[in-house]
Amino acid sequence: MASAIESLPQEAFNQIALELEAADLASLAMASRALNRLVGCDELWLEKVSADFGDRGYIVDLLAESGIDLTEHLAASTDLAPWRRQQPVQDTDDWTYTGFGIQCYRERYSRVFPASHDDSMRSTRAAETKLDEVKSMLRAGPQAGPEVFAEAAYRLILVQEYFPNSAESYYLLALMCYMLNAFKPSLDILAVGRAINAEFQPIHELMAEVSSIVSSAYGSEGETPLLNAAGSGLSPQVTKVLAIIFQRLDKDRDGVLNSSELAQMVKITNGQPAPAPMVSQLIGAFGGQVRTKTGRKLMGWDAESLTTFFLAQTLDDPKETRADLAKFGFDPKTLEPTAM
Repeated sequence: MASAIESLPQEAFNQIALELEAADLASLAMASRALNRLVGCDELWLEKVSADFGDRGYIVDLLAESGIDLTEHLAASTDLAPWRRQQPVQDTDDWTYTGFGIQCYRERYSRVFPASHDDSMRSTRAAETKLDEVKSMLRAGPQAGPEVFAEAAYRLILVQEYFPNSAESYYLLALMCYMLNAFKPSLDILAVGRAINAEFQPIHELMAEVSSIVSSAYGSEGETPLLNAAGSGLSPQVTKVLAIIFQRLDKDRDGVLNSSELAQMVKITNGQPAPAPMVSQLIGAFGGQVRTKTGRKLMGWDAESLTTFFLAQTLDDPKETRADLAKFGFDPKTLEPTAM
């Protein structure tokens, strides 16, 4: 049996070894020189760091997809144990056996399983403090800004450094993605948190809320999606529909929806005339002083303003967007024109 294992390619051995405990691998390494070399593969232990303590690279990539860039924080950090190479292996001919991988695993293991009770209590208190700090930072919501989100995410990564099974830290990371309208990354992070602790109720509640938005925004079978694949903007189909709607509303063909034209839009969608203060509020929130086709400045909306408004509405209530498009003569499911 030992000789059969010894003859395995490194990649195949790694797949088996990832299922074993670190102590079992240590014993296996003592069985023969060939096994000692296989067990000593740096890439094996770096993969095992992710397998045993959470795939940090996966989470960092999801955060980056959401607009939370941790590059500078991770590069400057002295508080995280090494968890990846600066220069990754290019192919399976580049396996290395320097002891770097085992060192990374040992360092991370010592943090997750501290040697003394006092060390454990210090880590627990530090993690609780960071979780409270992050909650305070997120009270500002999406207006907190990219720097605050990045700092908050980094502090949660620090919590996971010592407590990789902290469901609350994954919940808060997913909440940040949700605040930034990055629904798919949010769901992916929530799935990790749920796998860690299926009884942590906030994860289930947020997952239900995000799933509901995604279901409505991307549509069920036969429904045209309202958002693009990344969830960061409207789908091409909706953009096309809005271009048509803009042309219909722009009665004077100057490329700007003025206050009376915006009032007409509200009347179509709400079924009643829009009061002047409401129109002014819409102009202030999504438009402003924009240029007409002839270069004249006018208070109102341009085509981008209309798109921004419907994106905000879709992210908040996709069903309302479908209902509004229907009032302009488009099928709420397919977004195709209907007979009016």
